[in-house]
Amino acid sequence: MNEKNKEPVVNMMSGEETFITAIIEQAITDCAYTGISSREIKHKIEAIDWIVGRHPEFLNYCKMLAMDVDTIRNKIIENVDMSYTQKQKLKIKSEEKFFA
Repeated sequence: MNEKNKEPVVNMMSGEETFITAIIEQAITDCAYTGISSREIKHKIEAIDWIVGRHPEFLNYCKMLAMDVDTIRNKIIENVDMSYTQKQKLKIKSEEKFFA
């Protein structure tokens, strides 16, 4: 509810915009992963590349949401710790073929 006029707050995003937002949110979550699951580390690697590497799909999704690509990308980079833990680095090194 909107406290000022007691009317319900309505989601103004379309279903497609909500879906795209969820994809970007998941990529951000994947970038911040700190565990040692090989599968999740692989998702982390791919998500970092997707955002930082300016993947065409990421760029298109930002445009579809009317977000400035450089602004949102820079905010993500500034606010999400995308570094790999020592355990993640060891896991990647020990399973190089899986991550190739």
